[in-house]
Amino acid sequence: MEDIQTTQKANVCGTVEKVIYKNDENGFSVFTLKVNSKETVTAKGCLPDIFQGEVVSLTGEWAFHPKFGRQFNVQEYDTKMPSNVVGIRKYLASGLIKGIGPKFAERLVNTFGEQTLEVIDKHPERLNGIPGVGPKRISLIVDAWQDQKEISKVMVFLREKDVSTAFATKIYKTYGNSALDIIKNNPYRLVEDIWGIGFKSADSIALKMGLKPDSIERIKAGILHAISQATGNGHLYAEVEDVKEEVFKLLDLDKKLCSELLKKAMHQQYLQDKIKVITHKDVHYLTLPQYYYSEKSISNKG
Repeated sequence: MEDIQTTQKANVCGTVEKVIYKNDENGFSVFTLKVNSKETVTAKGCLPDIFQGEVVSLTGEWAFHPKFGRQFNVQEYDTKMPSNVVGIRKYLASGLIKGIGPKFAERLVNTFGEQTLEVIDKHPERLNGIPGVGPKRISLIVDAWQDQKEISKVMVFLREKDVSTAFATKIYKTYGNSALDIIKNNPYRLVEDIWGIGFKSADSIALKMGLKPDSIERIKAGILHAISQATGNGHLYAEVEDVKEEVFKLLDLDKKLCSELLKKAMHQQYLQDKIKVITHKDVHYLTLPQYYYSEKSISNKG
């Protein structure tokens, strides 16, 4: 039996009290949210970078689960660092930062109070003042803190580009701390590197990042996608003119204004060995290198 859901969106704000379940592969989480001193709600959704003690703003829908009762299904969310000592203690005790467990989190908060996170972030040398803390442990804490900041930065960036949380998680797991640099340099790499992310998704990210619709990089990516589509339909080669037509349609470009750009983009792809060209009976065909060399190998064996 499925949840009975309303169609009207709602907003809920509060502090993450406890993370009941978290799937590290897709980021799906179930957690309790303390809305105020009297009300606690159960929420669920793809929130890979959520931790105990964080202040979150959730957008989604209320649902009634036949077994677990009233729940909030999260569709969008924003997180903030905890600002009070209770939230900071829970946040650090959650296992978020390597080198900090519940007991050490208690000692940190007792020492630095509401400045604890600022000390870890900007003045980690002050951790030396805590008995039993040496350079090795401080280095571990600083590295883990920076990694977590990078994850949050990537997730926020991708959410701003309307990338689903599940895909954002995949992107971070694939590229790690290099994710932002890779995406900003060439968002179309996502199509090749990450299963499930298609050309349209990567193209949407690229355009939202400010790439011009008639950018030669966009056209080059469109060429590869058009050839992939044609060869994916059982053909090893696609006629050049058919590929051109598909690119104009795919990228919604004006044929008259962009014909020379498309020709230039194809030439660049050819020089970079991204595409192969063959001619048969005065008709030019395109394919991808893997298909070209594969067929050539079979031909030579024959």
